[in-house]
Amino acid sequence: MKNNYLVIDKSTDPYYNLALEEYLLMHYLDGNIVMLWQNDNTIVVGRHQNAIEEINQQYVKEQGIKVVRRTTGGGAVYHDLGNLNYSYITDREDETIDGGMKRFAEPVILALKELGADAKFSGRNDILIEGKKVSGTAQRIYKNRILHHGCLLFDADLSVVAASLRVRAEKFQSKAVKSVKSRVGNIVDFLPDNVTLKKFEDTLTKTMLAGEKYQILELAPEELLEVQKLRDEKYATWEWNYGHPIKCSIHNYQKYKGGVLEVGLQVKAGKIKECKIYGDFMALLPATEVEQHLIGCKYQYEEVLKMLGELTVSDYFGTITKEEVASCICCIGE
Repeated sequence: MKNNYLVIDKSTDPYYNLALEEYLLMHYLDGNIVMLWQNDNTIVVGRHQNAIEEINQQYVKEQGIKVVRRTTGGGAVYHDLGNLNYSYITDREDETIDGGMKRFAEPVILALKELGADAKFSGRNDILIEGKKVSGTAQRIYKNRILHHGCLLFDADLSVVAASLRVRAEKFQSKAVKSVKSRVGNIVDFLPDNVTLKKFEDTLTKTMLAGEKYQILELAPEELLEVQKLRDEKYATWEWNYGHPIKCSIHNYQKYKGGVLEVGLQVKAGKIKECKIYGDFMALLPATEVEQHLIGCKYQYEEVLKMLGELTVSDYFGTITKEEVASCICCIGE
C-alpha cells in the first residue's frame, strides 16, 4: 500500500509555491502527495504560452499582480486568496491524457457534490457548476510520476480575472461567449451559506486522500533551502516567466479542438534554424523537446510530419494531432 502525504503550504508567494511543487515532484518518487495552497494576486500562465500576449500588462503592473509561469500546459489563470489550489503527485498510470484528467478531477467533483454543488467535468480540463467554469486543471510527467493540479475559484474577484487577461477573438468562435467573466463562476455561489473556504478545504483533503490515513510531510531545513533556491533562480526570474521570443520570419496561429497552437520559425536555405512553440494545449512534456527535434528539418509538410512521427506527439500536444501540428508549422490551412 502506498503512503499518503499531506503538504500544508502556508506561503502565498506564487514563486515559492510552484518551486515547492516542482521539488516534491522531482524528489519524492513514492507515495501519494496532496498539496493545498494559495497565491495572492497572481497571473499563472501555462508552460507554453507567450506571457506578453496573454496578460493585460498595464493593468497587471498598476494592480501589483505577480506573473509566474507553471510547468504544465493549458491557459492563463488568475489566483487570489479567494482561490484554493491543489496539487496531486502520484505514480503515472497507462491511460490517455483525457482519462487521467477525469480520474484526478473525480475527488474534486465529489467534494463539491458533498457540499451541495452539482459539479461536472467538461471539455479538455474544466470543472463546471451549472455551466460556469470553477476550475481548470493541468498535468505533467517526470520519470514514473505524474503531477496533476488545479485552481479552484471559491470566492475570487472575477472582475480582476476579466481585466487581467487578454483573450484573443480567435479563441472563442461562439457568439454566446462574450467575455472571460461570463464563462467563469465562484464555487461559493453554488453552496449553502455555512460552507467556508476552510470547510471546503477539509472536505477536499478527505476526498483527495480517499479517506485513507495520511501523514503530514515536512521538509528538512536543507530541503527548504533547495526550494528557496529554485524559487529565486527559476520561478522569480524574468527569463522563466517571459522568456526571449525569437525574431521569426514565419508565424502561424491556429485553434484546434485540442487547443490553441502558435508557431514562430526562422527558416534558412529551406531548413528550420529556430523554432518556438506557444499554446494552451494540454502537454505532459515540454514542447522545447519538439522545438529542438525540428532544428535542421526541411521546411516541408511531409518532412515535418515525418520528424513529428518520431515522437509521441500526444505527450507534447494532448489531443492536437501530429498532422495539425505539422499544418500549423507549415502554415497550411485556415
